[in-house]
Amino acid sequence: MENSENAILSSDEVESLLESFHESQGIAAQPDIIEEADSKVKYYDFKRPNTISREKKRMLYKVFETTAYQISREISNFLRGTAKVSLNSIDELSFEIFKNTCPELMFINTVRLKPLKGFGCIAMDMGLCLSIVEKAFGGEGRTQNEIRKLTDTETSIVGNIVKIILEKIGTSWKPYDEMEWTISDTAMEPRYLNIASEADVVLLVSFTFNIESSFGEMKFCVPVSSVDHTLDHFFGSKQSNSAELDNESSESLQKLSGGIKLSVAGVLDETDFTVNDIVNLKAGDVLRLDSKITNNLKVVVEGKNKFYGKLGLYGSKKAIQIIGISGDKDV
Repeated sequence: MENSENAILSSDEVESLLESFHESQGIAAQPDIIEEADSKVKYYDFKRPNTISREKKRMLYKVFETTAYQISREISNFLRGTAKVSLNSIDELSFEIFKNTCPELMFINTVRLKPLKGFGCIAMDMGLCLSIVEKAFGGEGRTQNEIRKLTDTETSIVGNIVKIILEKIGTSWKPYDEMEWTISDTAMEPRYLNIASEADVVLLVSFTFNIESSFGEMKFCVPVSSVDHTLDHFFGSKQSNSAELDNESSESLQKLSGGIKLSVAGVLDETDFTVNDIVNLKAGDVLRLDSKITNNLKVVVEGKNKFYGKLGLYGSKKAIQIIGISGDKDV
């Protein structure tokens, strides 16, 4: 029997043997290191998916900024004080993340999205709710340090605020879909909220409330799948309206350039005369003006000073050369 040291092949001998085997089998030897293809890898966060296009999001920002202003006005009237509501953000995320980022206590109203399928919700910071209650009872509406559940009376007061919010959000969507959104349930613990499965993508619109000396957040959450068709309709209507406005503007310009006549006059100067002077005027009289013959003329369009120019000749006819735009505030 041969010595065991002689029976062990070296690494070079192993590689040589493998190469011989590959060649006999018609298999090309594979390199030890496979270089990655020169391609860009696009990052995608599955926890924060982007299913809504940038154009639609920009449109939504404009709509909800208007909604925030309307909510501010209505809540100010309701509380008889100063309330400022501003749009904070519009995000897409999984329903699981939304629930996990909510505090233990919030004033949550489940909303039936009729005629759309499914439910949404309006969630308000509990501290903000308690400040609203204090303001409603005649207090200053200060920020509350103690966070607790609302009583039945307090729930009724804050519920009126939520109805205002829901009404204004619904009004924003109404031109594009007839909405009859109603509150179907009220809760104060987000962990029991069940408007979608945890993996579902939701549209989360966050507002910041400033009421006198307190502030807090309100969130409007709705499954993207429930409003996806409406968003398409929403965006399509916006584009259609813009196209109609462009067409109307074009038609108006065509009409203006197509034959509408305006009165244009060149005015050298203006002066005042008494009625007696006017009555006694006769052929050959000379009206003395304050301006010099070299002064610019006023070019008056439909009774308003629009330009100024110089008097001259164009061929055999008198003409005015426009040399500037009038500084008249009515221009």
